[in-house]
Amino acid sequence: MRTRLLALIAILLILTPGLAGCVPVPEAQPVGQPAAEAPSRRIDTQIPVEIPREQVFVIDQIFRYSVVNNFNLFVSGPPTPTRQGLAFDTLWYLDQQTGEWIDSLAAAPPDYSDDFTQMTVTLREGVYWSDGTQFTADDLVYTVEMLMDTPGMLWSAEMSLYVDSVEKTDDFTVVFALKEPNPRFHAFFTSRYNALYIMPKHIWEGVEDPRTFDFYPPVSLGAYVFEDADPTGYWELYKLRDDWDRATPGILTGQAGPEYVLTVFYGGSERKIIAMARHDLDIFMDVDYEAFQALLDSTPTARSWFAEFPWAYPNELDARFFGFNYTIPPFDNKDVRWALALALDIVELQTEYIGGVTRVTAIPVPATDLHMAIYHVPLEPWLQELTIDLGNGETFQPYDPTVPQQIAEWAREQGYSVPEADDVEGLRDRFGTGWWKHAPDVAETLLLNNGFTKGSDGKWLLPDGSPFTISMIAAPDEQDVYRLAIGFQDQIRDFGIDVEIISLERDPYYTRQNTGDFMATSSWGGGNLLVNASPDLWQGLLGKHTQFYTPIGESTAGTGSNNMLRSDMPGLDEITDEMGLLHPDDPRVLELGFDALKLLTENQYTTTTISFKKFVTVDEYFWTGWPTSEAPDRQPLYWFMGGRFSLPFVEPVVE
Repeated sequence: MRTRLLALIAILLILTPGLAGCVPVPEAQPVGQPAAEAPSRRIDTQIPVEIPREQVFVIDQIFRYSVVNNFNLFVSGPPTPTRQGLAFDTLWYLDQQTGEWIDSLAAAPPDYSDDFTQMTVTLREGVYWSDGTQFTADDLVYTVEMLMDTPGMLWSAEMSLYVDSVEKTDDFTVVFALKEPNPRFHAFFTSRYNALYIMPKHIWEGVEDPRTFDFYPPVSLGAYVFEDADPTGYWELYKLRDDWDRATPGILTGQAGPEYVLTVFYGGSERKIIAMARHDLDIFMDVDYEAFQALLDSTPTARSWFAEFPWAYPNELDARFFGFNYTIPPFDNKDVRWALALALDIVELQTEYIGGVTRVTAIPVPATDLHMAIYHVPLEPWLQELTIDLGNGETFQPYDPTVPQQIAEWAREQGYSVPEADDVEGLRDRFGTGWWKHAPDVAETLLLNNGFTKGSDGKWLLPDGSPFTISMIAAPDEQDVYRLAIGFQDQIRDFGIDVEIISLERDPYYTRQNTGDFMATSSWGGGNLLVNASPDLWQGLLGKHTQFYTPIGESTAGTGSNNMLRSDMPGLDEITDEMGLLHPDDPRVLELGFDALKLLTENQYTTTTISFKKFVTVDEYFWTGWPTSEAPDRQPLYWFMGGRFSLPFVEPVVE
């Protein structure tokens, strides 16, 4: 299959000039006053705006925006990737590559009272909104009070739950009085992917209903201002502020960055690599393995995080998983979830469907460098002793520590350089610790002992005699999610269960997950366990607390819940509650983190498969300076809010 795809992509690259014109973006539109061109690097361009190519940094938009010209990021619908870092800001950040704490709108870390019932924030002076209004404590106080007064908006549930009052003591000091001790309240203002966006009071205070306000055009608190957009959602254009040094990226880095940033959705993997081969795309988030290989062959100026195998960036704080709706039998039965996991072949999934370029993870946290050291390696002895009850007096130890060696053998057959078979640490670093055994015979025993039967055609039947089939939603523009869904379909069908994949664009995909309108999902993110660049799992666990449980048909958006699976895991609330009373640096927090992961893993809460990898790839034809493994001093995740601090270091290529 891979050979055929590579051949097809090669043909597409040969036909690039003709095919690129098929990309569904409008014709170029004049924007502003273009600066002088640099003829030495001039090429024919097909970007959708009339700006000299060397003045605009072109970013993969990831997906087409179905909601356009709406910058109210507190409500469901308006997209957040990239634009949140260009035009929005929050108090603090954790760099997702280095773990560095960054004081952004705040001038210092949070200051708590001894009993953690009060948090004082000292704000940074000298920050201005793009309309020239100074950012002050009034903006922070207004934003929090607005969210508390407006149920259903992002972070409104959390602010209402914890905040008794919020007030300024001067223009750059804000004091939060909390309803109960919470040494982690600052987490809501500390960006991982995003965090509570601060809004301009002078713009929002006259709005009748914040839930319907579109905040368009946005007044920016970032280094860029919105300039133009495609009405059908294929691209957005941003211009560097004249006063970029009065926004936190400029203040903290002393660098400006490109004059323009253009986000474009070209389409799937093949379209992205065609655009990059034409030098019409400077960076993309991800493509499938075959497309990436074709790009390396066709475009010598393109590279990903690593210059050689496994190429892809390994440290995004997320993992892929198969999730099941606990309100739909038989997925409320952990034996069924275990049976499906044991029917899968992770080595084939990781190699044939993903290209062998990431780490496997059996536990519901990503296998980043940080979390490998904190959780994965310390938990492996427990995983090796883990035993499940098959229901007939038999038990089974499902963990297979040899998975990295099996993947390495595949990689050697492909001609890749990998650690030797006896280099356990090196193989862990490359491919993760281990995963569940491919044991379809044990999976069969689990189902039979739970009343399932097998028909004469080899297909499984539910205990009531009806066919056991699975429908799984997936978003094709999230490459690995979709490829893993196809792998699940292939392998589970071989086991005797037919699987239908329902392909959805992002907005309907998110909506169906949030409302519980699915049987199974190939997914990532909060439906599993959100983590940050720290050992503390509290914030991710909090979203699964039963106090936030949202019934089927109601959206989890704005409720404080990330429990899209509608699970009820006895014992998890107690772990979360105890953790919430402790300072994040308390050693007991790590112990409770282990307890939570063991509980989730024993119950096969989700079938977590691989840690995130992203072929975050840059074309260094026009621009250079994006972080790589040779210069890993900041995160390469431009679509995260923290990407704002990487953009200023992007510089034109000088011949």
